[in-house]
Amino acid sequence: MEINEKHLNGVNIVHGGAIFTLADFAFAAVANSYGTVAVAINVSILYIKAATKGTLIAEAKEISINPKIGTYTINVTDDDGDIIAVFQGLAYRKRDRIDSLIYE
Repeated sequence: MEINEKHLNGVNIVHGGAIFTLADFAFAAVANSYGTVAVAINVSILYIKAATKGTLIAEAKEISINPKIGTYTINVTDDDGDIIAVFQGLAYRKRDRIDSLIYE
């Protein structure tokens, strides 16, 4: 996510909601990567360092998985590789196939 003015809060650092959204998007991508629907049942985020410019990168890692539950950690880093936030997500894995969903 390239940081620009719309991502900044009242004290000119990236808004926590923008960082959360980036991490949540990466969580959704990794949790749904098996082709079946996965939905969040618990998430948390820890903000480590403020960001003000540059680019933020969210990298997702699967920690564990079974037929019903997936556990993931998403690290959000800046251009220097410093950790900005750590997001942990627990996903419920449904039986529905993603490719069978119809969006209108």
